[in-house]
Amino acid sequence: MLRSIRNALLLLVSLVGAAWIYHWGIAGEDRYNLFDLLQGKPTPAAIAQAANPELLEKPAAPNPESEVGAPPVKEKSGPEKLTPQVEEPKGDAVQALNLNSTALLQQVNLALADLTDKVVPSVVSIDTTTTVDVPRYQAVDPFGFFGYRKFNQRYQAPGLGSGMIVSAEGHVLTNHHVVAGVDAIKVTLHTGDIFDAEWIGSDPAADVAVLKLIVPEGMKHAPFQPLEFGDSDAVRVGDMALAIGNPFGLSESVTRGIISAKQRRLSDGGNEYFQTDAVINPGNSGGPMVDINGRIIGINSAIFTGQQDVHVWQGIGLAIPGNEAREVYEAIAFGKPLIRGYLGLSLDDLNARMAQSLRLRTTRGALVTHIDEDSPAAAAKMELGDFIVAFDGAEVTSADEVLQRIRRKKSGAIVDVTAIRKGEPVELQLTVAERPDTTTLKLRSDITVNGQGTSDSLGLVVRELTSSERETFNLREEHPAILISDVKPDSQAEKGGLRPGDLIHAINQDLVHNAQEFYDLLGSLPKNRNSVIILTRQGRRIDVYLNPGA
Repeated sequence: MLRSIRNALLLLVSLVGAAWIYHWGIAGEDRYNLFDLLQGKPTPAAIAQAANPELLEKPAAPNPESEVGAPPVKEKSGPEKLTPQVEEPKGDAVQALNLNSTALLQQVNLALADLTDKVVPSVVSIDTTTTVDVPRYQAVDPFGFFGYRKFNQRYQAPGLGSGMIVSAEGHVLTNHHVVAGVDAIKVTLHTGDIFDAEWIGSDPAADVAVLKLIVPEGMKHAPFQPLEFGDSDAVRVGDMALAIGNPFGLSESVTRGIISAKQRRLSDGGNEYFQTDAVINPGNSGGPMVDINGRIIGINSAIFTGQQDVHVWQGIGLAIPGNEAREVYEAIAFGKPLIRGYLGLSLDDLNARMAQSLRLRTTRGALVTHIDEDSPAAAAKMELGDFIVAFDGAEVTSADEVLQRIRRKKSGAIVDVTAIRKGEPVELQLTVAERPDTTTLKLRSDITVNGQGTSDSLGLVVRELTSSERETFNLREEHPAILISDVKPDSQAEKGGLRPGDLIHAINQDLVHNAQEFYDLLGSLPKNRNSVIILTRQGRRIDVYLNPGA
């Protein structure tokens, strides 16, 4: 019995001691606790209400005597309570927030609407048309006893995408996959005006294309409103972003999100993407991603599909960084060189466990996980497992930072790299090379020049038909046809059977309406492979096979 009483007393003393220690050693003077409640002290909410009554719920009727220091005010209903008298807070007292106010939300709402009004006039809808040949089979006889013959049924396949005006002259930026291989491009502006557009160049590796709006002579139109480029390198994870485009043909749709991640790539030879949770759906491709100032920080490119046959938004959208798109645009439109350094490295970040296993005292740096053969990194004797801690004389913190620095280096630049190898520092010197995919830039002007050169090498001279010649051949303006004006002696064209006066109508099923199309098609033909030129001579069809690379 006495033992139980003693244990109970010890337990009580322990509880009282713990409460005393909590009150004086942990709770501090600024926390409201059990002892404050027992002593009848007011709660912090009551103190804030007395100090700032106008920031909380407005009373039913104003009371002139409810100022600080006034007599207690009796509430209208419920048990009788007294509003404590509280002195004015001194120093850095925390002000109570008015959770019922919508002023801040209204400001945010107004800012987003103004931002949308600023950007939308520069966003365009891109409609494309592609000629598609579908094979069909038809019985030779009514019962098919003697087999079937094959023929192609041609139809026009429509396509849809988005773009953005980036110059007052009418340059439009979009994705390469939106306009790749199409026969015709029409661009619809915010005002509803429709323009034909010509493709002037692409970087297929970066998936960026540049178009130019064709304004008919004498046509009056409103000035083009270009968007400005922002600095995508300065974008931080968590920054707000707007994605604008024409998903599913719904023009000028605006979605809002944040930058979820940057530099979704692991090697300096791969493409870089921003990850965003802004909704991106089919038709958004090529549209702008802008920051809160309405400047381009990316081009909406693709969505992530985690499951097979799932092609709708799942919370992960990808965008090409704006600086990458601007470099391609300036290279195509103004002939500026592309700056894309390459060392042949794949890098990754370290976590604490990996750093411990490698006997490293820091995770600040970049781990080399792959080295391309015949690359500058391989030539400098860099090894797998090297941990880069300094690049070009400056400390690095992550793999993304190293990749970004490599990309900004010009071909031929020499950089010093400090790495940790098996616990010891290693000094390496690497010569930056040009990134392999910089040679993938495709320009319409280059293709045309190549086509003209190919035509000369084949010994072929062509021109467009005059109106009188079309009447003679009974050809309307929309009928595809150009005239062979000359064939060089002993040339491949002559040996292949081409003659002056022949009419060329198509190359490999691609129609030829004018000399420009002929050169474009000829310049894009595969080398060292036969291609067929479809022509007519005195009303009779002739197929001639030529090899542009022979």
